Amino acid sequence: YRYEGKRYDCGSKIGFLQATIDLALVNPELSGAVREYMRSALD
Repeated sequence: YRYEGKRYDCGSKIGFLQATIDLALVNPELSGAVREYMRSALD
């Protein structure tokens, strides 16, 4: 079976976080706030 798109291993903690962050970043309602939070968390 061929799958087009990005796959995430949501059974692992990091995979779940990656999926959550990536989906939040493409959501117009969330992306601005998520980007702002990530910038402040990384400073």
